[in-house]
Formats: sequence, C-alpha cells, structure tokens
Amino acid sequence: MKLEINVTPHENYLHVKVRGIGNYENALYFWQQVVAACEQYQCYRVLGEQYLLDSVTTLEAFDHPAMFKKLGITTKYQFAWVDNNPRTRETTEFVYNVLANRSVSYGKLFHDVESAKLWLLAQK
Repeated sequence: MKLEINVTPHENYLHVKVRGIGNYENALYFWQQVVAACEQYQCYRVLGEQYLLDSVTTLEAFDHPAMFKKLGITTKYQFAWVDNNPRTRETTEFVYNVLANRSVSYGKLFHDVESAKLWLLAQK
C-alpha cells in the first residue's frame, strides 16, 4: 500500500495528513514531501496527523535523525503531531524522543488535533 498524503495550507501553518504503511522507505518519502510543501509555501509550521497501519522498527527509529539531517529538517521547523492509531502511538513517541534527544527538530506530540493546533499557533 502506498502512502496517502494530503497537504492543506492555512494562513500560519500547513496541515499534513498521512495514511498508509509505516516503514523507513515510506517515512523517507513522506518527509521529503513535507519538506517540499514547506518550501513551496514558505511555511515551516506543520500540524501533522498520521494513521499508519504499522510502525517503523526500533532500528529505523534511530535512523530518523540522519534522515532529518539529510533532508534539511532543522529546528526552524515546528511540528505538532497527532498519531490517530493507538497501536502505533508508542513507536511514534519513541521516534519523537530519538529526534528530541538529538536536538534535530522542534515539536510536540498530542492526542488530539485541536490541542496540537493551539500549541503550534502559540509558537513564535
């Protein structure tokens, strides 16, 4: 199954939704699309929603800092992220912690879109 990615630009942020299988190749493709959308709209605040049917492995999670660096994702990006699949939330949180511990990106995980949006729009 390939990924379904929808990007909706708003005045102060991009709302990105992704659905499909979670693996390293799909993650790389997805983050390439996010970077391209941010560049296209010159907006680096991203409200992300995901519903993945599977997760990356623990080893693949540790590859995310290198992936982000390769794609040019730095702390100028702000991510408010919601994982809508309870079965994959723990892995999503692990990936987030790996990225945060490496000071690669700036973001926060949420359980609902409204909280994520409020936090994202409050960031400078």
